[in-house]
Amino acid sequence: MIDIMPTLKELIKPLIPRELWDKIPRSFDIVGSRSGAVAIIEIPPELEDYKLIIGEAIIKLNKHVKTVLRKVGAREGEFRLYRFEVLVPGPTEVIHREGNYLIKVDPTKTYFSSRDQGDREDIARQVMPGEVILYPFAGVGPYAVAILRKQPFTRLVIAIELNEYAYYYMLDNIKLNKLEGKVLPLLGDAARLMQLFCGVDRVILTLPLGAHKFLGQSLMCVKNGGIVHFYHLGTEENPYGDAEAIAMSYCRELGYDCLILGRRIVRDYAPYVYKVRLDIRVGKF
Repeated sequence: MIDIMPTLKELIKPLIPRELWDKIPRSFDIVGSRSGAVAIIEIPPELEDYKLIIGEAIIKLNKHVKTVLRKVGAREGEFRLYRFEVLVPGPTEVIHREGNYLIKVDPTKTYFSSRDQGDREDIARQVMPGEVILYPFAGVGPYAVAILRKQPFTRLVIAIELNEYAYYYMLDNIKLNKLEGKVLPLLGDAARLMQLFCGVDRVILTLPLGAHKFLGQSLMCVKNGGIVHFYHLGTEENPYGDAEAIAMSYCRELGYDCLILGRRIVRDYAPYVYKVRLDIRVGKF
C-alpha cells in the first residue's frame, strides 16, 4: 500500500473556516536539500490568523524543511531582496542541489530562486566550448555553476556581484563545485565593471527588473555574432512585446543588426505577469 501525501490545501482545510479555503496557497518554494531546507511561501492577508498553522503544516509535509519563511511585500532595496516573516524558526543557510551541482545560499541575505533551474539548464545547453561569458548581477553564481557543469570546456565566466553576502557565497559555490580558474568573481558595480570586458561571446542579463538599463552596454560588450540573453517582464496577453520593443530600440540606436533567436517564458513573476527571456544575436559592422 503506497501512502499518498496530502497537499498543503488538504492538510489545512479542516483547520480554517470554509470561506477561506480558496485563499490557501497552492504552492511554495523550497531551497535546500534533504540535509536541511527552507520553505518560502506567500500568504494572503485573509489568512493572517492562520499563518503559523500553515507554517507547521509545511513542516509536516516536508520532513527535510527546518525553517519556514513568509514573503512580506515585494522585492526592495539596493539588492532587490524580499523581506521575510519567520513562521517556523530555524537555520536559513542551506546547500541546495540542482542536478549535478550544489548551491550554498541564505535566501534572507541574497536573492536565489530554485524555480529558475529549468532556465539555467536551457542556457547551459546553448553554451559552446571556448566561450567567454559576462554574467552581471550574478548573485551566488547559479548560472555560472550550471553552465560550467554542463559545458566544462567553457573558457571563462566573468561573474559580477554588488551584494557582499552573495559574492562570498559565490566564492563558496566555486569551491564546492571545483570550478576554480573557470569563474572570475568580481565584487562591485556592474555598470562600472562591465565596460572592462569587450569581445565576449555571451552576456547573461538575468535581472528582470532593471536589466534594460544595461542592455546597451551588453550589446557593446559582445563580439560580432555574440549572444545577449535579455530578461524582462511581460504580461499574459503579450509576454514578449515590451522586451522586444526595448531590445530593438537599443539595437537601432547603436547601429547593430540584432536577431531574436529565441523567446522563453521563464516562470510566473506575479499574477498575469511573466519573467521572460530573449536570446539576441548581435551583428556588428
